[in-house]
Amino acid sequence: MDRRLRVQPINNLIKMQFVFLVLVSFFFLWWQGGSAAIASLFGSSIVIANTLLQRWHLIAAAKQAKSNASMNLGKAYRCVIERWLLTIVMFAVGFAVLALLPLPMMAGFIVTQFALLFGNMN
Repeated sequence: MDRRLRVQPINNLIKMQFVFLVLVSFFFLWWQGGSAAIASLFGSSIVIANTLLQRWHLIAAAKQAKSNASMNLGKAYRCVIERWLLTIVMFAVGFAVLALLPLPMMAGFIVTQFALLFGNMN
């Protein structure tokens, strides 16, 4: 891997998001029971899947595009589009296919997104 590539910040973010996932899932398990905990777990996993996809694109861009600005920009746009599609599809699966509770699923998604605020403190 290219030594200019720094994956440690995104790895720390994934760890922080996983901590938020566990906390919000246990909160909903305590407050509303198992079905709410599963819904919040699914909502939180949407955020983690997005971050893992972003990490994958970051590594792929470092290997393929290197210092080529136009290739990096193209890869960045593709990453954004894929992350939006992944989010929409996972929400559709959670709401329509799995029929998960909406409030815990959205709360899990939102709370885990807060890790973005606290994940880059350094």
